Amino acid sequence: MSTNVNAHDLRKFITTNLKIRELSKNDAKKLDIDGKKFDIADTDLDEKISVDEILDDKDLYAQFATMYVEEQKKEAEAKDKEKEKEEQTKVQDKSQAKA
Repeated sequence: MSTNVNAHDLRKFITTNLKIRELSKNDAKKLDIDGKKFDIADTDLDEKISVDEILDDKDLYAQFATMYVEEQKKEAEAKDKEKEKEEQTKVQDKSQAKA
């Protein structure tokens, strides 16, 4: 499921939301990225992975795509809660107007 995320959307998520231009090994640990998968994707052995390298590596792509999907779910839930609050406020306003 998560690997079906559009590469353009995933690139935007990585660079905008996570503010990553290059992923260091330390940053990868903070994001719970598998260290072995990081090492495999780090083909030039400089302990940094560019966004392009993330998108080219199927395992890292999948991990970041999962993060993206989880973020989208959180945003959708927050919007739903906000919409529900607005509807409750409208109902209360109508009830008070009738009283």
